[in-house]
Amino acid sequence: MSPLGVFSAPEKPTSRRIAAFGSAVLAAAGLTALTVIAAPANPATATPNAAVAGRGATVPFIEQEAENAATNGTVIGPDRSAGTLAGEASGRKAVTLSGQGKYVEFTLTAPSNSLDFRYSLPDNAQGTGINGTISVYVNGTHNRDLTLTSRYGWYYGGYPFSNDPGQGKAHHFYDEVRTLFGTSYPAGTKIKLQIDSGDVTPATVDLADFEQVAAPAGQPANTVSVTDFGATAGDSSDDAGAFDAAVAAAKSQGKQVWIPAGSFTLNHHITVDQVTIRGAGPWYSELHGARAGIFGKGEPASCSTPTYPGNAAVPGSSTNVGLYDFAIIGDVQARVDCDQANAIGGALGGGSVVQNLWLQHTKVGLWLDGPFDGLTVRGNRILDQTADGLNLHQGISNTLVTNNFLRNTGDDGLAMWAEHDADHHNTFSFNTVLLPILANNIAIYGGHDNTVSDNVVADNQDQGGGIHVANRFSAVPLSGTTTVTRNTAIRTGVLDSNWQFGVGALWFDGRDSAITGRIDVVDNDLLDNNYEGVQFIDGATTDVHFDGLRITGAGTFAWQLQSKPSGTVKNVVATNIGRAGVYNCMGPDALTGLADQGGNSGWTTTFCGSWPTPVYNGDNGGTTPPTTPTTPTTPTTPTTPTQPPSGNLALHKTTTASGSQGGFPPGNAVDGNASSYWESSNNAFPQTLTVDLGSALNVGRLVLKLPPSNDWGARTQTLTVQGSTNGSSFTTLKSEAGYRFDPAGGNTATVSFSSTSTRYLRLTFAGNTGWPAGQLSELEAYAS
Repeated sequence: MSPLGVFSAPEKPTSRRIAAFGSAVLAAAGLTALTVIAAPANPATATPNAAVAGRGATVPFIEQEAENAATNGTVIGPDRSAGTLAGEASGRKAVTLSGQGKYVEFTLTAPSNSLDFRYSLPDNAQGTGINGTISVYVNGTHNRDLTLTSRYGWYYGGYPFSNDPGQGKAHHFYDEVRTLFGTSYPAGTKIKLQIDSGDVTPATVDLADFEQVAAPAGQPANTVSVTDFGATAGDSSDDAGAFDAAVAAAKSQGKQVWIPAGSFTLNHHITVDQVTIRGAGPWYSELHGARAGIFGKGEPASCSTPTYPGNAAVPGSSTNVGLYDFAIIGDVQARVDCDQANAIGGALGGGSVVQNLWLQHTKVGLWLDGPFDGLTVRGNRILDQTADGLNLHQGISNTLVTNNFLRNTGDDGLAMWAEHDADHHNTFSFNTVLLPILANNIAIYGGHDNTVSDNVVADNQDQGGGIHVANRFSAVPLSGTTTVTRNTAIRTGVLDSNWQFGVGALWFDGRDSAITGRIDVVDNDLLDNNYEGVQFIDGATTDVHFDGLRITGAGTFAWQLQSKPSGTVKNVVATNIGRAGVYNCMGPDALTGLADQGGNSGWTTTFCGSWPTPVYNGDNGGTTPPTTPTTPTTPTTPTTPTQPPSGNLALHKTTTASGSQGGFPPGNAVDGNASSYWESSNNAFPQTLTVDLGSALNVGRLVLKLPPSNDWGARTQTLTVQGSTNGSSFTTLKSEAGYRFDPAGGNTATVSFSSTSTRYLRLTFAGNTGWPAGQLSELEAYAS
């Protein structure tokens, strides 16, 4: 099989490219493919084929959604909420089978000899998962039982998450199981998944992939087999030593390593350098075990865990490594960030290739540590990971990641993280990235001259968007030119569980420092966005250039401005916008830094106020070109209530601060929502928060709040309260003192002082034992 044809279908490759994400993501666009298309979750208007044609991975399977198949089960969804079975499903819908006789039945649209389906079972009270079976029927005749498990799903609490149901916040519900039928069934064959007596119930079925899998390859010439060195397939004995010996022999003899069909167990990573490993195919040659993994030199030290004693760092960098045509199916059931329980890792440069692998149930599919130069990652399936799908970590260059299919990762799907050393001249292209449970489908953290092109991404779940470009996580700041072109994002951008506002499908974050490197955003499509299409937050983005951006459906805004961008904007067209064209509480000049080069429409209206709930199929973006941004208006609903003297005098009043951490503006401190909060600039005490009450009023008591969640540890904030009638001359109402905030007591502190007539209230923060910034979710002011 030629390298460029790894995922090419035997016929109609363009259609198979669409089929790779057809039922999962094309629903919002109303497109046709080789599969039945899922009904969208409150979709935007149908979008032309050009929005997705020729983008994403070309794959060898045809995907069908359970909710579009014949069923007597319960269709759940659509639901865009994180932490729900429907919300985590492909297309935001699935089918739950509860009770004997419930089924979902798929009809093959092309010959197939295999089945891979995505499902969810409940957890148990201990958080260790349950096991059970489901019955498979072919044309009405029982064919086999498949074993299902929830051991690899169901995570709880806050990052990096646990297996303890008592921590709440359950998520990451789904898993996949695959089987070869042993015979090929023609188009029209009916494949049924059914709950029979003794099967596990309830079981939720999301989708099924059907593939005509080629016969296993035979051992090539000039190879040494791992079985020649003692590896034995199909048992539980540790084969890692035999693999090590085969790798050493192949390298010394100038040969390649052969993995025959069968299941082999690895209890430690296999280190490779200047050697190629081939298997009989990813459906046949399988590496299993909690430590199953192939690593180049440069593997970092791994911490000790209950199932593994850890290992020291492996120095160096590997070159000329080839990994082809096998599966690594691990046994990782908890996220331990210091444990290198990844399928592929280390430093693999110098012309290395990772191709046609099936990577599942490891912590990360590929976590690669630089510096190194020159790697190709092509035609792989990366499924059901605990953390990232692939991460190019620090100092990696000239690496091509192309034509890969990713689904159900636990963190960023594809990421470049230029921590301490710049990633540069890398490309993510023609990948399909679906359903990352945390963070982004694709993320670029720092570095220079990197490209994200021709990808399709969909349905991320929390704390991220479809495509993210940022100076974050101590990355070397962005420089050179970052290119984002010809990508399609569908139903991406979510309600951030921490920030409690929407994240953009495409978003830019200068959290560590302003983004000053050039960013070219050319010919992209953002479809059926859950919240806003484009977001700027934290430090400024000063050299960004949009040309050809179609925002087709957004629950809230086309643009969400929480920092001021500058550059150019051309041919940006927004349609079906739910709330307003632009969210802008930064003043009428917030968008003027983007020079209008024509062809823009659909985002003339503006909004400033409390975060609204999304509205789908709206028409509130405006129609004329936004040549002169209008002054933001306050929302008409909810209206600002007139407060009696005994009420909260600060509610919804104008609020300013000496500095704010992006995403936590001063208005959060007076919005009446204790879950949102203001945070000052970090590591820059003293910091001030000032509220204009609108007129001089008698104030004698303040109630200060932090979010009530137990995720917030107790802390003491040191602050002074001052008042002013004119906004320029302030007098001290309460001298500097420490105030304790404790979740056990509601995370609330009260400041009392002699009732004084004042219009402006100012809090000056001098310290915080819990975080290097002033923090406040509500500043409530009362007469007494």
